[in-house]
Amino acid sequence: MPHEDQRCHACNEGRPFPFFANFNVPADIGKLPNTPNEARQSACGDIQLVACGVCGLVENRKYDPNLIAFELGYEVSLFHTPTFQEYICGVCDRLIAKYDLKGKNLLEIGCGSAEFLSMICRKGGNHGVGIDPTVGIPSHDRCGSGSIKLIPEFYSDSHQQHIGDFVCCLSVFEDIPRPVDFLKSLRKSIGNRNVPLYFEVFNGHRAISQLEVWSIHYEQCNYFSLASLKNMFQLADFDVTNSGTCYQDDQYIFVEAIPSVTPQHVSCELPPEFNHDLNQFTTAFSSRVDWWTTKLEEYRTDGKRVVCWGSGGKGVTFLSSLPNADIIQQVIDINPVRQNQFMPATCQPIDGPDILEVEKPDVVVVTNVLYQHEIMETLASKNIECELVIA
Repeated sequence: MPHEDQRCHACNEGRPFPFFANFNVPADIGKLPNTPNEARQSACGDIQLVACGVCGLVENRKYDPNLIAFELGYEVSLFHTPTFQEYICGVCDRLIAKYDLKGKNLLEIGCGSAEFLSMICRKGGNHGVGIDPTVGIPSHDRCGSGSIKLIPEFYSDSHQQHIGDFVCCLSVFEDIPRPVDFLKSLRKSIGNRNVPLYFEVFNGHRAISQLEVWSIHYEQCNYFSLASLKNMFQLADFDVTNSGTCYQDDQYIFVEAIPSVTPQHVSCELPPEFNHDLNQFTTAFSSRVDWWTTKLEEYRTDGKRVVCWGSGGKGVTFLSSLPNADIIQQVIDINPVRQNQFMPATCQPIDGPDILEVEKPDVVVVTNVLYQHEIMETLASKNIECELVIA
């Protein structure tokens, strides 16, 4: 049996093997600096990804949650993009119909600015509780014929009284260290009630297998495949009733589960090609960094004005990984909450798209290909002609 420090933090059986490292990267992508000086002093941490061959969990063994400011002002919402709005509205409607969420008591773990919770409470006349340290101050407000109560805390056993008829957690579980321990605690709080769960996370396996090298950032300490995500719930004594991939070419994966009354069996889920994917990822990252370093120097030589579109996780990883990122003078983001701030470590100012009408770019680097068409439409509407490049 491996020494405890060498065991998988989920199944406690596997001996995870390292496959990727990145050092001194910005730790916080949600709480952006307000000044260039703050940006230069941004907290940074190291990434060392390891993969378990038994349950399939990929985790960052260097993760330190204390480096991240999960507090008021933290903002990573995607609700400002029409593509995401259409998707999440569909998720909301499906869950209401499937679980008859009308006039029910709901709990969202990690609700952020509560857009999803507001939507599902307004549409179903539900009464929701959102627990998240970033919501600022406690509040309790009407929401259509329903209501929403927000609690500015990390979810813990002390909140079990808020577990009602349904529990959801979207784009948060990948940020929680020791995920099985967290689920076991939740399972204990539910007790013998038949409370269904909906958890949705970033599809980490897909990002690794597709060599999406800018998709690895510090805040996400866990990277799941669909099978390994199911394993996490089975290890914590939940029955997985439904699971699958979703959102724009399988960017996300989800699990629907209920408490189990019988022990769950977990088998090794890593397909043979996954080891190859892991080995290829580090090589692809290095090659991409080298390519962009050379490309940016060409832009500098040609006197091109280069801006980056997207200040989220991919943007942070992209810029902080390049030794000559200073060639990129500006970052554009449609989220107004992230505008008028600065990129951590690399210090580029973040502005809304309107500024491009005044300070026209020669090159726009798109950090997230999902929104390429939205970006193209915005540039066309402003009569901006420039080179568009996918990071």
